[in-house]
Amino acid sequence: MKTKLFLLMLFAASTLSAQNQLTVVIDGIEKIKGQLFIAVYNEENFRKKPIDFQIKKVENETITIVFDSIPPGKYALSAFHDENSNNQLDTGTFGIPTEKYGFSNNARGKMGPPAFKDCMIKVEEEDTVIYITLM
Repeated sequence: MKTKLFLLMLFAASTLSAQNQLTVVIDGIEKIKGQLFIAVYNEENFRKKPIDFQIKKVENETITIVFDSIPPGKYALSAFHDENSNNQLDTGTFGIPTEKYGFSNNARGKMGPPAFKDCMIKVEEEDTVIYITLM
């Protein structure tokens, strides 16, 4: 019984230590107003349902956001500056965004958003820092 309990505790400890911190530094913010939305996706749910997200009030031209407990794996991030605080990315003609946005790796799509493979980052057994410039 003690052996099983020890193995269970060891497994739980290894699972907890496998969680990492992902720090995202976002710049390219021109207007100090509104809020910034940032989402973390896995490949299966890219641009559909984030595995984690945060909303930050825009108070500077650069914002740093920290996601705790991100398991090792492949992810893509998207961000947008909701200048008018209506909780959505506003678009104009042909669905082209009128508010600044960005993706991990500063990926850009040709006729729409970029593909997961272009935005993909790896979170490994150490803390990760990435940079996104809004466009």
